[in-house]
Amino acid sequence: MSLNLSKKAILKKTAQFGFVTFFSRILGIIREMLVARILGVGVISDAFLTALKLPSFLRRILAEGSLSAAFVPVFVRKVKEGDKQEANGLMSATFLFFEGIVFLLIIFVAFFPNLVFMVAAPGFTQEQLTYAVPFLRILFPMIFFFSASALLAGALNSVNHVLIPALGPVINNIFFIAFLLGAKFLNFSVTTVCFGVLLSSFVVFLIHVYAYLKYNFSFSHPTQESIKSLKSVIKKFVPSLFGVSIIEINLFVDTSVASFLNAGSISMLTYAGRFMNMPIGIFAVSFATILLPHFSRCATYAPKRLNFQILETTKFITWLLLPTMIFLMFVSQEIFTNLMFGKATTLQNSMTAKWLLIIYLSALVFYALNKILVNVFYALHDTVSPTIALAISAVINLILNITGMYYLGIYGIAAATSVAGIVLTILYFYFLNKKFNFKFYYANYFKFLAKYLLQIIFVSALFLVIYCAIFFALGYTQYFNFFKNTVGYWLIVSPLVVFAAFLLYKTKKLFGVKIYYLSK
Repeated sequence: MSLNLSKKAILKKTAQFGFVTFFSRILGIIREMLVARILGVGVISDAFLTALKLPSFLRRILAEGSLSAAFVPVFVRKVKEGDKQEANGLMSATFLFFEGIVFLLIIFVAFFPNLVFMVAAPGFTQEQLTYAVPFLRILFPMIFFFSASALLAGALNSVNHVLIPALGPVINNIFFIAFLLGAKFLNFSVTTVCFGVLLSSFVVFLIHVYAYLKYNFSFSHPTQESIKSLKSVIKKFVPSLFGVSIIEINLFVDTSVASFLNAGSISMLTYAGRFMNMPIGIFAVSFATILLPHFSRCATYAPKRLNFQILETTKFITWLLLPTMIFLMFVSQEIFTNLMFGKATTLQNSMTAKWLLIIYLSALVFYALNKILVNVFYALHDTVSPTIALAISAVINLILNITGMYYLGIYGIAAATSVAGIVLTILYFYFLNKKFNFKFYYANYFKFLAKYLLQIIFVSALFLVIYCAIFFALGYTQYFNFFKNTVGYWLIVSPLVVFAAFLLYKTKKLFGVKIYYLSK
């Protein structure tokens, strides 16, 4: 099997990964809707979401972040050299080392959960802790299965297999939804739902083991060479631990600071953050996952071509996420009033969540670019620069979180994360230029952006005309309330979005929008 990917293959794999991820995110919307409608916005929802946030936070750093970024390039090199025995030894050594640490971490959390909440939610009341502590003890072992699956997914990614890793979140959501429905219709307790979520992570792990073995990989006794390779992985992993997942780290800080606000604040930030993360998971994470081995090979055999690759990747991410940002801002109120909360909360809470989402979305393109750019550093075997960049960004986020909460309340917390995400993008480009003499073709990018904005204005205007015409016509019928104020709204909007996306793709030549990954 060839390990080199053409742009067509990259797009195909991204589409495959992205489609499955998209399906997972649809299930994620259903999951979040059920959580919001069953738990509402209050003490129990804050406790559950915070307990769930901790393993999920580590999952995004490990499964989608530093562990994969450190492990994949080394494993890819072993596979490319045809040394599968050493690759198997590296997997075994890495598995024993990292999963051993994770196991010790699980033991610590089980015995000292209150210490964990002193960091994760220092403002929690005793009532909130009474609910959150048992939830955390059940949910936290998920990180063992998540991190193990991440390692196995890295091996699968080295042979360009992305389907099983992409299916993981789908399976998690199916189990999650099933147990939430049990809570709604069969009176399952929240504790039972926690056990269901834990079970899903175990099932995903078993599926990854099966796929790993199916591709003729195995677990073998680590050799001296394997130990040497493990040291290389650790050397990359340690400084990159805080250098990969700026969004997750900043959202973690957001909810920690928000624990000092009224009950329900953590829930609203979490719900808004989940919708902001949805397009990042579908597009940016999928693209970054596919490009990491590609960047590693490019850095080895044609490093100067990275300038072009980064420019076109930036254009492609902008092409995908700029209209996505505009659309999600446009429907932000409907997301919370007729999709998420329904009658489970007040209109004021829905409006608060709406503006939180809009603030988060303002930096959506930057969040997505950060997912891509950090992989460029790891492909170039530089873990120091992204760590420094993140440290600066995290400090800015923390300072702005505290001052923002003081002056603007919950909105100041969300704004701090957006500013920190933008700052990080600027720092990444600065370090690429300073350390690797990377040249970003600004004139080329802004020329593309100007043409694309004209195209977006054209398509958006057409979208609005059709949108307003449909609801104007529905105003004369008895179905207006169903299609405007309930889930029926999405029966109108979803086809319009597909139509707008189709227009953006088909009219790009008309507006002179050129993107390498979309050219024939």
